[in-house]
Amino acid sequence: MDLEQHNQDEEVEINMSPMIDMVFLLLIFFIVASIVVEDKVRVDIPSAVYAKVPEKITDRVVISINKREELFVGTTKVSIEELKGLVEKAVEADPKVRVMIREDGNVEYRVSDEVMTACGDAGAVDMIFAAFEE
Repeated sequence: MDLEQHNQDEEVEINMSPMIDMVFLLLIFFIVASIVVEDKVRVDIPSAVYAKVPEKITDRVVISINKREELFVGTTKVSIEELKGLVEKAVEADPKVRVMIREDGNVEYRVSDEVMTACGDAGAVDMIFAAFEE
């Protein structure tokens, strides 16, 4: 009886160190993962009836054109001449470079034509336009 009483009186202690370590590791992971997410230029992409989602867009040069008709490669604002130079460098690095053009629905066609012409003159032959499926 004395032995039973002794076992019931002992306090059970739980070691919290591993749980605290795991919480800090998860916190660090989510902070780092949120920084890795690439920011994109705000563009109201139009929708199209026959739009198709490409299988792979991660390896493309992303060119964005906002409603003020400003050009961006990634998040860096560029001129049409700078765009051509950047695409030429990308073509030199990989002759099969792929380009994705994201543009606001209110951008005039002449701007799209200038961008496509600059990319074509730089040697890019695989270009797509971003559009949402209707």
